[in-house]
Amino acid sequence: MTADLPGVDLSFSPAPMPVGPTKGHVLDHIGFEVKDLPAFLNKLEAMGIRPDQPLRRIPAMNISVAFITDPWGTYIELTDGLRDVQ
Repeated sequence: MTADLPGVDLSFSPAPMPVGPTKGHVLDHIGFEVKDLPAFLNKLEAMGIRPDQPLRRIPAMNISVAFITDPWGTYIELTDGLRDVQ
């Protein structure tokens, strides 16, 4: 499976041997900026994907953030508003 995003092509494939989750390792997690994070999370939940940490606002930075884990254990941070932080 692949995902083509502006400036990046991500390829996802199962490892021949289970590697285990990323959380707590050198590569702890990856992050993606998402427009309208609440609507995106609703789409994920409709597909049966529940966040590990619910959507929360960080007022000091004016961003929203949530975390999910993919089927291979990759911890993924989803943000909305980070692009505007200076």
